[in-house]
Amino acid sequence: MSRKTSILILIMIISLALIFFTWQGLKNNQVELDEVKHTTTLIKREYEQLKKQIAQPKYKSDEFQAGMNVLIYGHPEKEAAIEMFQHLRKLGINSVAIVFPIYQMGIQANEVKNNPMITPTMTEIRTLIDEAHAIGLSVMLRPILDEESFQAANMWRGQIKPTNPEAWFDSYQSLLLTYAKLAQATDVEIFNIGTEFNSLQKSYQAQWQRLIHALREAYQGELIYSFNWDTVHDIPRIEFVDLLDYVGIDAYFPLHASNGASVETLEKAWDKWIDQVKRPLKNKSVVITESGIVPVRGAYRTPYSWQFPNGKLDWDAQAHYYEATYRVWKPLIQGIYWWSVTLDENPGAVNYSPLHSQTEFVIKRHFLKNWKND
Repeated sequence: MSRKTSILILIMIISLALIFFTWQGLKNNQVELDEVKHTTTLIKREYEQLKKQIAQPKYKSDEFQAGMNVLIYGHPEKEAAIEMFQHLRKLGINSVAIVFPIYQMGIQANEVKNNPMITPTMTEIRTLIDEAHAIGLSVMLRPILDEESFQAANMWRGQIKPTNPEAWFDSYQSLLLTYAKLAQATDVEIFNIGTEFNSLQKSYQAQWQRLIHALREAYQGELIYSFNWDTVHDIPRIEFVDLLDYVGIDAYFPLHASNGASVETLEKAWDKWIDQVKRPLKNKSVVITESGIVPVRGAYRTPYSWQFPNGKLDWDAQAHYYEATYRVWKPLIQGIYWWSVTLDENPGAVNYSPLHSQTEFVIKRHFLKNWKND
C-alpha cells in the first residue's frame, strides 16, 4: 500500500472517530453546532486534496478499455496477483485480460483440453477475477490455445487442421462453456471466444455461430473474438462477426521504419496500415486485444517476434511504439490491451513487458487522470 493511500485511510478513520465523538458531545450539549460544521469542512477539504493525489484512471472501462494482458501459465500466487493488479491500476489501467493456456496434442488433434501443468485451476482463475474486481479492474477472460505442441513442426495456432473439424468444435465448445459459466458467476465483463484461428475462422461459419449461441445461453456479458493482424481484410466476409459485441485485433502489423525511428516516423508507418483496415472495420466496435513489441532496436518491423538473436536493447523503440500505436488507433477503437505482463516479472528479462521502464510513462500519460511527469 502506498504512503498516500495509507494517509487517506487514516484520514477516513479519524473522520469517523471525530464524527462519533462530536455526536456524543452534541448529545451532552458540549459541542457547538458551528464547531462541528467547521471541523467537518476541514476534514472534507483535506480528504479531497489527498484523493486528487492518488492515481485515478482517466477512463471508465465502459468509456475506453485501457487494458493490459496478464499472461498466466501454471498456478498463480494470490499475493503476486494482487501486487500486479495494484501496480497496473497505478498506471491508469482499468481493464485486464486474464490470459491462460488451453491445449491440444498437435496440429491435427480433434480435442481441446486443459493441461494441468500449465492451465490454472478454476478456483485459481476465480481468485484472479475476484482480486482484479476488488481493485477496481474490469476483466476480460481469455483462454488461448497454447502452441508448444506445434513448435516441432514449426507451426502455430493459426494453422491448426483438425482431422475432424466437427469433433474439434464440439470439444472446444464444451471446454469454453465451463469458463463461460465461471465468467457469468463472477461477473466478468468480456469473454474472449477465440484467438487467431486463421485456418478455421472462414470455413466453419455454422460451427462458430453455434458456439456463440451456446455461450450466450451460459453467459450474459459481452463476447469478443481476436483476429490476427493479417486476416483483418477477411472480417466483412465472416458471418459470425455480427453475433459478437466486439471485434478484437491482435495488431502485430509490421511497421516499415529504420532503427531509431521517432514517434512521428512510426505514426506514418502506421498510417499506411490504417488506410487499409478502415474499410473492413467500418461500423464495427473494435478492441485491440494485443499490441506491443520487445524492447529491441527495430523490433517494430516484426512486432510478432519474441526473440531477436544479437538484437540490441532499445527501450526507446518500445516507448515510441506504444506512443505511436495509441495515437493512431485511439480514434478508431473502444479499447487496447497491451501485450503483456506476467506475475513472475524478471526485471532483467527482455520481453514484451513494459513494466519498470520508460514505457510506463507513456501508459501513464494516456491512461491516468491529471498525470504529471514528476
